[in-house]
Amino acid sequence: MRVLGIDPGSRVMGYGIIEAPQKPLAWGALRLKESPLPLRLRTIFHEITALIAEYNPEAVALEDVIPQSFPHAALKLGQAQGAAILAAVTAEKPVFFYHPLEVKKALTGYGSAPKEQLRFMVCTLLEISSDLPTDASDALAVALYHLQRSKYAGPS
Repeated sequence: MRVLGIDPGSRVMGYGIIEAPQKPLAWGALRLKESPLPLRLRTIFHEITALIAEYNPEAVALEDVIPQSFPHAALKLGQAQGAAILAAVTAEKPVFFYHPLEVKKALTGYGSAPKEQLRFMVCTLLEISSDLPTDASDALAVALYHLQRSKYAGPS
């Protein structure tokens, strides 16, 4: 099984592709130029579509957008997540959503683990020795978590 994990963002979107059981194939972050939001959403759609075409994952796993004390930012994150979802469903890939605390708890043992601890665990589990951007490690974490749950999860 191959999974594309996505850490949504309207300015930086992390992605990671893992093949079961724990073989990382690609990772990175889409750094979106300073442009109006609709143009960034188009870029997200095209970039995620290209990743799906190149790696042909069986599933796409996204980190849930959690509204914080900044509802305007959460709205933009949701729109960015929507562009990635549209790319996945256009390619007829099932989409799964996971709460960040759930992912962190599964991989670190602590739901409120700092991003650095999650990145350390992702690098350890996937045997990645290069410097891993936080956005990419979050996306790889979501993909890893999906692989751990894949027998039990159904499409959202």
